Amino acid sequence: GTTRSVLAFRRSPVSRPTPRPLRRHRPAIRRQSGTARAQMDTSVVALRLSRALGSRPAASLAISATATVLLAVIALVAGNFSIAADNAGWYSRGTTLADRHVQLLRLFDWDWNDSEYSGCGPSISADCWAQEPRRLSEEKCKKTRGSDLTVIYRAKQSDADLLSPDLLRQVCELESEAIRVLRAGACQPPSSGCSAVRGGECLAPVSVVSLLRDSLGWELACADLAADPATVRLAEALGLVGYDYTADSPSTRTLAAVFPLVRDSALDFLLEVHHAGTLRLASANVDTAYGMWRRDDFRNAVTDEVLFSDMALVYGSLVVSLVCVLAYTRSLFLSVVGLLQVCFSFPLAFFCYSIVCRLDFFPFLNFLGLFVIMGIGVDDLFVVVDKWSQAARSLPPGSDVPTIAAVAGPDAALTMLLTSLTTAAAFFATAVVPVAPVRVFAIFMGFMVLADYLLCLTVTFSAVCLQHRWLQRAPSSRRARCLLSLLDFSRCSSRPPQEAAAPRARVLERLMSGPMHIAVHRGRFVLLALFFAALGLCVWQVANISPPSSTAVQLLPESHVVERYETWKQDFAEEDSSEMFVVWGLTPGDTGDHNNPELVTDLLADLDWDPSSREAQRWLLDFCNATASDPAAPRATDIGCPLRDMDDWLVDSAAAGQPRCGGASRLPVPPDAFHPCVEEYLSSEDRYSWYMGMRTYRGRLVALVASYKVVINFDSSYEQVRDTVDEWEGWMDTQNKGAPDGVRGGFFTSARVHWWDTNRSMLLGAYYSIGAALAVVFVVVLLATLNPLTTVYATVSVGTVLLLVIGTVLGMGWELGFLEGICFAILIGLSCDFVLHMAHAYTSADQPTRELKSRDALARMGPPVFAAAMTTLSTGLVMFGCTFVFFFQFGTILVLTMLYSILTSLFFFLPLTNAAGPTGRCCSLAPLCANGRASGGADKEASTQQARAAEPEAGQIRQSL
Repeated sequence: GTTRSVLAFRRSPVSRPTPRPLRRHRPAIRRQSGTARAQMDTSVVALRLSRALGSRPAASLAISATATVLLAVIALVAGNFSIAADNAGWYSRGTTLADRHVQLLRLFDWDWNDSEYSGCGPSISADCWAQEPRRLSEEKCKKTRGSDLTVIYRAKQSDADLLSPDLLRQVCELESEAIRVLRAGACQPPSSGCSAVRGGECLAPVSVVSLLRDSLGWELACADLAADPATVRLAEALGLVGYDYTADSPSTRTLAAVFPLVRDSALDFLLEVHHAGTLRLASANVDTAYGMWRRDDFRNAVTDEVLFSDMALVYGSLVVSLVCVLAYTRSLFLSVVGLLQVCFSFPLAFFCYSIVCRLDFFPFLNFLGLFVIMGIGVDDLFVVVDKWSQAARSLPPGSDVPTIAAVAGPDAALTMLLTSLTTAAAFFATAVVPVAPVRVFAIFMGFMVLADYLLCLTVTFSAVCLQHRWLQRAPSSRRARCLLSLLDFSRCSSRPPQEAAAPRARVLERLMSGPMHIAVHRGRFVLLALFFAALGLCVWQVANISPPSSTAVQLLPESHVVERYETWKQDFAEEDSSEMFVVWGLTPGDTGDHNNPELVTDLLADLDWDPSSREAQRWLLDFCNATASDPAAPRATDIGCPLRDMDDWLVDSAAAGQPRCGGASRLPVPPDAFHPCVEEYLSSEDRYSWYMGMRTYRGRLVALVASYKVVINFDSSYEQVRDTVDEWEGWMDTQNKGAPDGVRGGFFTSARVHWWDTNRSMLLGAYYSIGAALAVVFVVVLLATLNPLTTVYATVSVGTVLLLVIGTVLGMGWELGFLEGICFAILIGLSCDFVLHMAHAYTSADQPTRELKSRDALARMGPPVFAAAMTTLSTGLVMFGCTFVFFFQFGTILVLTMLYSILTSLFFFLPLTNAAGPTGRCCSLAPLCANGRASGGADKEASTQQARAAEPEAGQIRQSL
């Protein structure tokens, strides 16, 4: 009734209709459900806002642009925004294994200054710790480690021996060249006394060659050197010979040399030498790599340089996006506005991120958000441009801007709303990953998607309205049209202006509605068969997926000197971080900010920890022996048991006639003498509490750490580390259950276990994000279409995209490791857009048959979807030139995602709708959402038919709305 009255008013402005028809149909409107009334209210609001923007486009553009700039300035200034690559925080927090390890790290970094705890009285007690919520301090200790240069020599042939005369000569010559390069730089002079082996103007490196010359004479030529077994065994003890060297097989493929450098200038000098390439040494049979053995400063510096270099290439790919946008919109004005829309979504998201959510940590991954949002923003821009073009063609020539805006605005807003909500929800779902950079990136990207949607509705839509008004009012001269080519390239043509008054469909749109639709419709069953076959192959590939063979993360190509150094370093003896630690006296937990790696946890005390009883002392001693020798214990070698060392100390002191701890000959000692005995033990013979695995505070033992050598390391397989974790979990549970009171809170941890937990969290987070994205797609499409069959088609299509991408990268030999998990977490949201566009276009198509509905959907949404896919795909191809492995993998997955998204939306979803798509009210839930649909629905249908018969123009507007 409302529609007919409005149409009558538009048809005859002089003789207005009486209000009786409105009153007659008002009961039918009242009988509509709340959902229907809400939808009607939303449509009315969208119609009014679109008409308002079209009525005053210049003012709307000025107001929205000014507000955007003000919010951006406030965000960047108040949020203390700075361009820096923060690479910290790439480890899990908040998980069980992570809570254990961060407590051990805080124990490492602790500053045990008594002045900090003066309020706690003379000793630590349960009451004191409870008063301070089990927190001791917020301070972090700063460490200094060696910064000497390490050069690794490696034979090119896997079966070659560097200790053979010929290869040892080549190693000696390479080492002499390295000394020559370092002599003019930051080498340590012999007077510094940093090394016992000296020669020349600088301290000679600690190496097999130097040790041989030290015993045979420094004047010995390289050709006269010969490997001496005793010297090689000394070098092996110093960690300079590969682990493949044994007494039974005295040969090795790998040797190392440590060059002492001046600490203050070591890093700067190494970077200078690295840039000059003077240390990239090699011979006929020997390759070299270099780095810092005990520090990551050089590796991080080189990685940051590569990162910033590649970032310039990544952001240079935005120029490719601009060219693609220019080609599609044919308007420099709209292209610039669209690019600004994408760029300003970054500071608007930063406003919500920093000002609203109070997030301070901003990792380098967030800067990739501008690149990711480019694909989403270009898609939204193309949707607005196409909706406007289609609305202008559906209305009579010469229709004013507010009329076109009333038709195009609500349709474009709803279309973009579906994809924006789905994409933002998919990113927000990724925030469950307990790795700070990934979590905050997911939050930041969700805000960017929503900001881009709002900017597209305000700034971009106002710009489209303003451009159309300028073109309508443009003079008809050829010169004026050519000047207006900045707004529309097609205006600079030889056609008379009256011919251009009736806009025609674009070539891409005619291609989609013509040959493409015919091919999809006629070959629908063949296309479905091909897709189901490919889908089955990918499902089989994913079902047989194996865990990563290594938990190591490769940031640079294998040929890069830094990556070679990190790989070859594994050929030597395992580092101290391969130890497994068992800790007593602490409680696993993390009270720091999980979204900011700079805010670390407090040290949490185990309030039940009390090792002073005789039973507890005896049990701790037995634990060390049982863990190292019991067949049921994990495979480990005991290398540090504090109480056993203390017991040996008591035995040796008593045997030497110097009894300790009040005459005790061994453990256990009386409970009241235990803590003083520990202090006496640590203070004797210059012992240090940390190296002995003990931490004391004000005369009491507050933490105890036992260490064991295990077989896992950073390049161990995922399954190997998982099995080791399971073994230790079972062993510690068994031991704690049988432990006496006071020592039942022990737990195990290590750096390698924590890193494995980080990889596991990334993979589980990626799987969860995929499930959450599919669930969001299902809910959003169901609410938008009210058709379960269309919803199932769309959800299956999005799942097909994800399975095809994962199956392809697995077929390429990839493993779903740490970096791959990040890429999938980033790109899950991008896989939803194109299918959702097609699903919404098919449902809203007012055609009687599924073939015509599919053709209408292809004609309306095919061009913007295809153009957006090609634009994002072309920018992804640019990333293939990056050196950073993550960027290369990101570009690969981006290209595959765009490729499979467009193919699935065109050649899988549309064949499904052509073959078995719902028509009319088939499988529709719309009748269930309204009450009294028999009377109210009939009246509404009758009034709609009368309105369309009486007024074709109004019918077109009604259909579009």
